[in-house]
Amino acid sequence: MVSHFQKDILEHKPTATQMYQEIRMMQFKIKPLQGDISLLNLTNAHFIEILWSLGKLDEFFQGHYKKVTLRKRDLFLRLFDEIHGKFQDQLNALNLKPERIPDSSEMFEMEIFKERSAKPN
Repeated sequence: MVSHFQKDILEHKPTATQMYQEIRMMQFKIKPLQGDISLLNLTNAHFIEILWSLGKLDEFFQGHYKKVTLRKRDLFLRLFDEIHGKFQDQLNALNLKPERIPDSSEMFEMEIFKERSAKPN
């Protein structure tokens, strides 16, 4: 399942415009924690690609977790954590400051999350 996800989804990404539209439908929320994030370039192509990949990874996890046998869930969770961690590292290393903002000591920190609606069981 995981290799299928990597080959069929992550290796065949849509255009940047399509990824941006899908991200809007994924309803990510950005919460500023430190610094003025309105100064950041949140339309950066690499940022959009990483966010899209994280959203797709979340959809994959939500759709497959309950289908994985109890015996294989530990492996599934470890693979998910590994892929998620790689995307998280890429996000943390990304420079979203526009060129017009000189390198300064100002730190920017934000939390990116998706609100989940409570679905009745």
